[in-house]
Amino acid sequence: MSGRDSKLTKKIAASAIFIAIGLALAVPNPFIYIQIIGAKIYPFAHMINAMTGVLLGLLFSASTALGLATLRFVLALGSPYAFPGHLSGAIIVGLTAYYLQKKIPQKIDLAALTEPIGTVFLGATIAYLIGPLIGLSPNWDVILLFGYWGSWALSSILGCVFGYIIIKALKKAGISREDFI
Repeated sequence: MSGRDSKLTKKIAASAIFIAIGLALAVPNPFIYIQIIGAKIYPFAHMINAMTGVLLGLLFSASTALGLATLRFVLALGSPYAFPGHLSGAIIVGLTAYYLQKKIPQKIDLAALTEPIGTVFLGATIAYLIGPLIGLSPNWDVILLFGYWGSWALSSILGCVFGYIIIKALKKAGISREDFI
């Protein structure tokens, strides 16, 4: 197996493991998620976005987010809002990690902390806009948008900080982006 095939295999395996961890942590428990405005606020999804965006890159981070959102939704462990929430955060972390890898590689771990930008400003705004289409949040009140932003920010900030701390711990253990990319 060539080095390239080996890294692809590692990425696929790591993505599957992250999906499994995210699903295991999604089991309904009042200490893991909070229900607000039809969304299940779930910091562990953001933690996984932060970690996969930095460690696996944009494509595998987005794929992991989509896989986790799909399974959470199908198994009724998440709402339809899992899709814009998971994907937007994962994409922003993946893009930021790519940029930092090119410009300031020693600071790539900081990409994990950009997850709230995607989740809050993109994901929550998309959720607010599609809410009426899926039978949720039928009024278009700006106060409601700020409610989405605030609740998603709490979850996202907590999750990305967890992810950043774990990335730092993995780095001390000798596991970094270079093992996958």
